Amino acid sequence: MDTETIMAKTSVRAGMPYAHEPIAEYLSKQIDITVSLGKNQREIASEIGYDKPNMISMFKRGEAKVPLEKIPSLAKALNVDPAFMFRLGLQQYWPGAQKAIADIFGTVLTKNEAERIEYERSLLKGEDVRLTPDLQRKLKAAFKD
Repeated sequence: MDTETIMAKTSVRAGMPYAHEPIAEYLSKQIDITVSLGKNQREIASEIGYDKPNMISMFKRGEAKVPLEKIPSLAKALNVDPAFMFRLGLQQYWPGAQKAIADIFGTVLTKNEAERIEYERSLLKGEDVRLTPDLQRKLKAAFKD
């Protein structure tokens, strides 16, 4: 990898130290979707306890960290899974802590993940099928766009 590519990947835009964090990228997409469905950033801000929409813009652009205590109400305002968003928020505050959290509390599933597991269980009718390389290939093919 050349020096220019490394610099582009590691540089942080001035005033946007969290722009490349997964939660900023996720929020940017989800906020745009929510706005396209008719809810503006002022309404989102109000639902999570802010008087002005500038904090929503700052989260979206990666100018500010999303406070962990705001994630449940923000997830509700955006109609997304709070567990998934909380995982992204933890990465922003404590990179690498997810392994320790999983070791202590186990893996926390999002609502969508739990629904997929329940569906799989209904298909398997009580059988415990091992995740073989063949099954991995089939699942990968099923999840490709």
